[in-house]
This record gives sequence, structure tokens and C-alpha cells, in this order.
Amino acid sequence: MSFTAATVPGQPAAPPSRRAPAVRRLLDAASADSARAGRLLLLLAVVPAVTVTAWLLVAVPLAATGHFRPGVVVPAAVVLAIPLVRCATRLPRRSGAGSFTAPWSAVVATSAIAVGFAGFAAVRSSQQAVLHRDAGTYAQVGLWLSDHPGLTTPVPVDAFGAAAAQLTFAHPGFYVQDGMIVPQFMTGWPTMLAAAHWVAGWQGMFVLPALVGGAALLAVGGLAGRLFGARWAPVAALLLGSAWPMLRVSQTTYSEPLACLMLAAGLCLVAGAWKAGASARSAEARRDVGWSMALSGLLLSAGELVRLDMGVDFALMIPAIGWWWLRQRGGVWPFAGGAVIGGGLGFIDCRFVTWPYVLVNWSSVRLMIVVLVLSPVVTAALALFLRRRHRDVRTMRWWRWVPPVAAAGTLVLGLLLAARPLLYVDRSITAANTIEYVASHQEQFGLPVDGTRSYAEQTVSWVSWYTGWPVLVLAWIGAAGVVYAATRGRGWRFLPILLVYGGSGVASLLRPAITPDHPWADRRLVVEVLPAVALFATWTLAALTRLGETGRIRAAATGGWRAAGRLLAPTPTGALARLLVLLAITAPALVVTARLGPNRTELGEPDAAAAVCRALRPTDSVVMMDTQWSPTIRNQCGLPVAALEDPTVERMQQVVAGIRAAGQVPVLMSSSTLTLLPYGLPLERIVYLDTHEDQHVLTWRPTGTDPRRLECWLVRP
Repeated sequence: MSFTAATVPGQPAAPPSRRAPAVRRLLDAASADSARAGRLLLLLAVVPAVTVTAWLLVAVPLAATGHFRPGVVVPAAVVLAIPLVRCATRLPRRSGAGSFTAPWSAVVATSAIAVGFAGFAAVRSSQQAVLHRDAGTYAQVGLWLSDHPGLTTPVPVDAFGAAAAQLTFAHPGFYVQDGMIVPQFMTGWPTMLAAAHWVAGWQGMFVLPALVGGAALLAVGGLAGRLFGARWAPVAALLLGSAWPMLRVSQTTYSEPLACLMLAAGLCLVAGAWKAGASARSAEARRDVGWSMALSGLLLSAGELVRLDMGVDFALMIPAIGWWWLRQRGGVWPFAGGAVIGGGLGFIDCRFVTWPYVLVNWSSVRLMIVVLVLSPVVTAALALFLRRRHRDVRTMRWWRWVPPVAAAGTLVLGLLLAARPLLYVDRSITAANTIEYVASHQEQFGLPVDGTRSYAEQTVSWVSWYTGWPVLVLAWIGAAGVVYAATRGRGWRFLPILLVYGGSGVASLLRPAITPDHPWADRRLVVEVLPAVALFATWTLAALTRLGETGRIRAAATGGWRAAGRLLAPTPTGALARLLVLLAITAPALVVTARLGPNRTELGEPDAAAAVCRALRPTDSVVMMDTQWSPTIRNQCGLPVAALEDPTVERMQQVVAGIRAAGQVPVLMSSSTLTLLPYGLPLERIVYLDTHEDQHVLTWRPTGTDPRRLECWLVRP
């Protein structure tokens, strides 16, 4: 028996300790401080996406109906953003089941990574002002919207008179349908580019993707913090930000950073609502869960306003919602309500605004529609069957074999995906112009000429170029671990990322559906594949660290492995060792990004476009011999433009006469002298710019940039 000073017989009792209240206050203050840090991390993860969604819900309908003006769209978006942001902050403000704590070091580190990423991308941004591939198309559509209240405009037939019958008014990025010129792509991202142009002109448009890319890193980091613990938020943000395709799309006017942001933020809201909903008892708590689920449904479905195939991601989320309903948790119907609003606007945009673009991609859209129809039908049928029978599949005898088999199957799937180049050659390209394009590059690089090759069997290698094999292997181990945890019933919170990121990521690897030249094709990895790699690799690192901190690895290890296990211990030495390991496994990605990231492309194009506009007059009607400058003349110069296919001297004379008869001044323009020399007229050189563009390689990682010459020649007959 032992005694303390207070219990020694014959001694007076010691006075109560004055240190206990002070220590308790200190602990309470530390707890409150970590709760504030956790709330801030979650707000940084979701508020940018919620604000963007408020903009999209207002801007897209206004652009579609011809009322897209700063004085209308900005106040309306602000009014809508206020309640949506308040909804997003309801759960993080609570101190109950939905609470989330974090060390300030995790918040600072995640923010520093995102800010550094965005700053570097902004400083080294490209200047693609002249249409060239998809980034130029987005920039041109945004430029048009910045000066016009609607997306479409009538074909300028009157400016060409009788010559209009011999001309085509469609040009890259813009279709002609029912006498109207209709832009390519979904409407959401161009409305944001238009707003950026209102603020800072071309430079505002070039910087906006960098800001959105930094916000996407915050969203992925916040999602990792929700799922694996707050200290792992900066790890996931670093893994994603170190992959060069993520940086590249944030340096150009692509829509992928915005799609990545909305998907990650929507899943972060789901993760928070699921944690709170599992133990929500009061009516107020259930209301907060409902609002969060409604907002997540809105974000995930409104992604269709940004990217055509985002419907597949939403369809893969539906089985997770069915499981949530099967568990009789709240928030399922609010989620459906938010999804109806966002999905309804996406459908309207597809059917009534960008329908020609949808038709061009009908093979992919048809597959997406099938998935969107089958997913809720199969999920509802299975959930109703199990709920009526009051059955939990985990209690069935055969279910005990599912976790190990599913985890092993995930590893086997990864091996098969990586081994595809040894098993078959993908020849899925059918478009004639793409076949010709691929064949020309194969001939240029000395490869076997087969324009139907999509090189889709090499997509795992594409990922390894930018993440490194160590991170990729950790990610696939993590995917197997998440599958095992979810099927055992201990990791149901991982189900959304497993279905959405895992399912869409595998689908993208199997069928990238893009012209296979790099780095142009690598943007297909940005929205689902690279975030999946970052999240699943983070899960593996977190799992190993937790095993080490609990002593399980050291207890099971022998010999040299025991020493390695000490590096995972919760000591300063272990923390330093883990940091060095993280830097080591990210080194391959960082080396590639450090080599390619500083490269700027299309420099000087805004000035070149301005020079073209200065060379033209208000009464000009421009006839292009090719389509290089058509979007610039129409959108930036504000003049009628058309193209003459297969020009001859006789047809050119007829076109010139028709334009003059209409009261306009004919102007012939081309991006080279070859198509203008036969007419024997004096040529005027408007643009002669030597710049750089991304490479166009097929079977290896890009190493730099290629030179690009931009010319513009003008003739006044």
C-alpha cells in the first residue's frame, strides 16, 4: 500500500491544488483553438466552391437568355452566395458530432501549399489569346461573353450579301445551328472567364485558372483532412499540386481546375454531413445535416455546367446515397433536392444552349445517360429489397469473404491496368481528322503509322510520368485498403471517394477519349485520376503512421524492420523521418514539375490579336482563307467574318462583288501567304510572331515546349 502526502496518518490534509484549474483552462483553450483551426480548414475547402456555384446558378441562365450584364449578374450572384455560404458554415460552427479539430500547423501548411501553387501558376501563366485547342476556345467564348449579353448571335448574312451562300460561318469553337452561331463547351467556365475579363482584361482571364487551381488544392486537402485526419490535409494537397498536369491546366484557361474544385468540395460536404448525421439527435442537428447534404448535391450536380462528362461522377455517387438511405440516416432527400436544381440547369444548358457540342460527343453522352439512368434505378431497387427484408449484408455468412477478395481484386485490377501495353493495342480512334493528325505525328517521330491508335493502354504510364511510381504504388495499396475498410463496415465514410474518384478514375484510365498527344491529353487526368492518387496514397501514409504510433509495426517487426518501425513513432525524430520520406516519394513529381512548370507558352498573343483588330475598319467584311483568326475577328474585333473553303480566283471574285453590293468593304485574310499569292494583290503583313507552345508527343513524357510561328496576312482587293 502506498500513501500520498495527503493520506499519511497524523499529517494535516494538503490544500487543494491551484494548478488543476489552470491546466484545465489551458486544455480548454487549446481545444477551442484546435476547433477554430478545424473550422477554418473546412471553410477554406468548401467556401470557394460554394461561391462559384452561386455564380454559376445565376450566370448560366442569364447568359443563355441574353441578360448577362455586370449590373445584373454580379448583384444576383452575391445575393445567392450569402445564404449558400451560410449553409456551408452551419456544420463547422457546431461543436457536436459534426465538429472537426485540426492543428494550426496543418491549416498553415495546406494554405501555404495552395497559395504557393496559385502564385506560381499565375506568374508563369500562358497567354493563349488566339484560338488553339480547347484552352483558346474557352478564352474566346469568355471574351465574347464579356462584351455581349448572350452566348449566341445571328449569322451575319447581311454583311456578305449574295456571297453568303458560298461562305461558311462556323469556325473553331463555334458552330452554326438554325441561323445562329453557337459556342462550344458548357457555359459555366466561360461566364467566369468573362467576369475575369471585366476585372482585368486578358490578364484577369489568364490568372483566374491559377486561383481556381489553388482553391482545388484546398478542397482536396480539406477532404483528406475530413477522411484521414487534419494533419494529412497538407500531404494530399502537396501530392496533387506536385503533379505537373494539375499545374499546367492552372496556367491556361482550361475548365479542369474548376471541375476538380467542385467535385472535391462537394465530397468534403458529404463527408462532414455523414459524420454529423451518424449521431445527430436534435432537430437542429438534423437540419444542419440536411442543409449540408442539399448543398453537396447542388455542387456535385452543378458540375455539369462546367464539364460535359461530370454526370458520370454524379451517377457514381448515387449508390453511396442509397447506402446512406438504407442506414436510415437523414439528408438523403435534401441531397436529391439540391441535385435536381444543379442537374436541371445542366440539362437545360446541354439541350438548349450547347446542343451542337453535345451531338458532336454523342457517343460519350449516350454512355453517360445510360449510367445516369441505371445508377438510381439499380440502387433504389437493391436498397428497397434489403430494407424491406431488414437485412444487413454484413451479417450474411458469405460476406466475410468479401473484404479480402475485394481488396485483392483491387490490387489485381491495378496490375492489369499497368500491364495493358503487354496485352493489347487500343485502336479506338474513328474520327477522320484525328486519325490524320495522329498519323502525321507518328510519321514525324518515326513510330509505326496507325492513326486509329489512341494509346489508351498506356494511361497508367501517363500517370507515373507526373506522380512517380512510388506514389502510384502507394495509391493503389491505399485503394485496396479503403476497399477492405469499407466492405468490413469500418470505413463507410470512404465510400463516396471510393465510388466517385475510384470509379471515374478507372474509367478515365480505360477510356481517356482524347487526342493522345502530350501534354494536351494529360488534362484528362486532372479531375478524378490525380486527386484519387493523392487521396489513396495519403490513406496509405496515414495508416502506416498510425500503426507505427500505436506500436503495432514495432511489435510485429524483427531485426532491421524494428529500427524502421521506430521512424514511425510519435517522436520528433519520427516526425522528421516521415517528412523526409514524404519528400523522397514526391521527388520524382517535383523534379518533373520544376523542369516543366516555369515554361510559358503563347506569349505575345494578346498583342498580336490587338494588332489584327487595329488593321481592320468598322465597314470591313472579312473573308478567311483558313480559320486561324476567325474567332479573334468575330469576338475581339467585333466584325463579320466568314471562311471560303476551296477558294478559286472565280469564286473569290464573286465573293468580293457580293460584299461590295451589300455596302461593305471586302477584306481577304489568312494565316499564311500561300492562299493569298494566287490573286496577284499586294499583301500586308499584320502579325509575324515567334512564340512557343506545348509539345505534341505520343509515347513519352514532354520535355519542354515547341516553337510556334503565328502569322496574319491581309489583302484589300
